[in-house]
Amino acid sequence: MENLFFFSGSITTFFIILLLSKRDKAIYDWFLICWFSIILFHVFVFYLSANNRFSFSLELSSAVVFLNGPVLWLYTRSLFEKRISWKEVVHFLPFVINLAIIAPYALQNTLAPFSDFTRTILAWAKLGSILIYCLWSIHTINKTLKFAEDNFSNVESQHLAWLKMALKTVLLLWLIGFLSQLAVITDLFELDLANEDLFINIAVSVLVIYMGYYGFRQAPVFLGGSISTWAKQAESEQEVMMEKYHHSSLDDALVKQYANLLEKLMSEKKPYIDPELNLSKLATELNLSTNQLSQVINQFYKKNFYEYINSYRIEAVKNRLANGHHKTTTLLGIALEAGFNSKATFNRFFKKYTGQTPSEYLKVLNTKSNP
Repeated sequence: MENLFFFSGSITTFFIILLLSKRDKAIYDWFLICWFSIILFHVFVFYLSANNRFSFSLELSSAVVFLNGPVLWLYTRSLFEKRISWKEVVHFLPFVINLAIIAPYALQNTLAPFSDFTRTILAWAKLGSILIYCLWSIHTINKTLKFAEDNFSNVESQHLAWLKMALKTVLLLWLIGFLSQLAVITDLFELDLANEDLFINIAVSVLVIYMGYYGFRQAPVFLGGSISTWAKQAESEQEVMMEKYHHSSLDDALVKQYANLLEKLMSEKKPYIDPELNLSKLATELNLSTNQLSQVINQFYKKNFYEYINSYRIEAVKNRLANGHHKTTTLLGIALEAGFNSKATFNRFFKKYTGQTPSEYLKVLNTKSNP
């Protein structure tokens, strides 16, 4: 068991060092460093407790659980906002209060004399804190993605992909903690105080290894690089929640007229091949406001901007495949020429649009051309 804790602690330390070595660190890098440092502290305490040393460290580690939710949520916020208000320190009050209560027992290196009822309340409060902040983070991501899909043609972000995985991991840990707490309350297993957190300790150690490995594969998270353009532009809650065409007054006839102009533009100039194409750029080409163009796409095509542009990209890929371009160019190369900016985006949207993966589609195409 000690070897597992030592290994997960070493992995966590390695990723903290990678983050600290990044040049021009953004605020979200610092929040991620803080979060991994919290995890490292937990793993360190797991290692100490496995050797029955430093009883007070268990109490401190328990209090630090109150920090996980707020730090993860602030990391989420900082991916989309340039500034985080100092008023956000209010989210750390539960930790500060818990720390103040247990502080007198630090020098004695003993556990605080909480009653079983008080410890149960604290345990549920910590579980509740993690769940609330995770759900809050997911809500923030969903709102921002909605904004992005209405305004940008590529919405991929390796930071965001890693964050989604991290949130799923934390929710899995929450479930394990929840079930462990139920087991303790119902006395389902006869666990002493030293072992009642055994399952969650092992789960944290195993999952942090996976979390770090996944993050390392998403190179910009640990090795440098910034978040996507659309994430940078979603700088505030107001932008994310902005109305699509509240101030647009196009009637049905004008919507149809502008839709025809839009189709002509897409056919002749092929603006979709620009991977950085956004609603503002396209609206400028048509001499429309972003609200008006958004209304045309939503109302006439029943799609958001992201779906509309990528449907043209898929058709461009299909045309290239039909013309045999795959014989001289890779599938990814064809996708990039059509305006996609990553293999993952291309594969996912192609499957959604055609019902087949690119490889499956190409196999059927080859079968038809060579019966």
